[in-house]
Amino acid sequence: MKQSFNVNGMSTTHWPQYIAGASAAGGALAVGTALGWPAPTERRLLTDQEQGFEITPGQWDWIGSIITIGCAISCLPIGFLMKKFGRKWTMLTLVIPFIVGWALLIWAINVAMMIAGRFLIGIAGGAFCISAPQYSAEIAEKEIRGIIGTFFQILINAGILFVYCIGPYMSVYWTNIICGLVAVLFGVVFFFMPESPVYLVIENRIDDAQKVYKWLRGDHYDPQNEIDAIKEEIEEINRNQTSFGELIKLRASKIAIFIGFGLAFFQQMSGINVVIFYSTRIFDEANVQIDSDISTIIMGSINFGVTCVGALLVDRLGRRLLLLVSIIGMTICTTALGVFFFLLEQDETVADSLGWLPLTSLSIFLVTFAIGYGPVVWLMIGEISSKELSTFVSPFIGFFNWMFAFVITISFRPIADIITIGPTFWIFSGASFVGILFTFFIIPETKGKSMAEIQKMLAGDKNVDE
Repeated sequence: MKQSFNVNGMSTTHWPQYIAGASAAGGALAVGTALGWPAPTERRLLTDQEQGFEITPGQWDWIGSIITIGCAISCLPIGFLMKKFGRKWTMLTLVIPFIVGWALLIWAINVAMMIAGRFLIGIAGGAFCISAPQYSAEIAEKEIRGIIGTFFQILINAGILFVYCIGPYMSVYWTNIICGLVAVLFGVVFFFMPESPVYLVIENRIDDAQKVYKWLRGDHYDPQNEIDAIKEEIEEINRNQTSFGELIKLRASKIAIFIGFGLAFFQQMSGINVVIFYSTRIFDEANVQIDSDISTIIMGSINFGVTCVGALLVDRLGRRLLLLVSIIGMTICTTALGVFFFLLEQDETVADSLGWLPLTSLSIFLVTFAIGYGPVVWLMIGEISSKELSTFVSPFIGFFNWMFAFVITISFRPIADIITIGPTFWIFSGASFVGILFTFFIIPETKGKSMAEIQKMLAGDKNVDE
């Protein structure tokens, strides 16, 4: 896997950048364990009462879903914190709410402690979802920025799969301890990584920035060109500072905002977080012969594997095509799940003849999500927003996405209890069908286009090839 390139006639390697990028993405592993935690622990806490006190289904919905509110809230101030204290130390500080959150879960004596713990974990998780990708983008050269950028999504899914695998085979107490140790391990490893050189240049710590660039690129690398480019970009942003009121008047800005919020809306309305949070319950209710925990592990393994493969397709097949294939696949899968559960309610023997359908549908659902509406959504939002607009809008799109995830996950059980689980999945498939139309008619192709070309395209410039 060793890669090399030539700079100023001297050969060096990309390994330090891979190490720094993977270390930063280690926070994603901790986020993934928190997101996947409800699936293997629900039955043990509700039915077996492993925590030592009763938890009602309604209380469990809050325990499972409250993490998304924490994620939403932390999206808003994280940009300011990274600017004020730096990328590295902001991310290291996030280990504290992670540890405190897991500690509350480990030693919880009531539901309130569990809700508070999950909320604090969400605070850390949402902030990581913004800070880690930014750090990775700032330490990587353009030749490998795409590869390093995929580490975060891959490790989130690795964390989900990890907790799916350990959760069924050990107590909730030890599951919580191990998940907490994942966050501690991230903090220990990332402590030895450098600060973002971009942040150091912004702070005019040029000597420190040069040292970091040499650590990342090699001792013989001359970072002056990169430093000068960053300085020039900062000066240009300062010269062209524009208020949000002025930005919102631009056609390109209006379309970018509409597309950004639309992508976030349809990502959540696909039902992805319901599948991640409640997969074990879904398999239990499907009444199939395969053990629900095993089915969840199989599903998580497929999700992880396809995410690794899907990361290689974005620059080959294009964003719009992957989004379209993704939303069509998810629509078909949630429709099929709805049909299965509808038929199961009419005749329980359906599980004998169609028992393969839930696992197959959910696995394909995650495959199609992993190649499109998972990673590509955030890539697209970053590409269609100008740098000035992104500063204003991106935190609010992140806030909206996580808050909407909370609405979807907290309402899943009550809605399923009222209209049954089959029609509940049809709500997701109906919304995803609208998402197909949105993707086909509204989403532009940004593959191979510069930021300037994308802004011209959104502004209606016909000379830009779509």
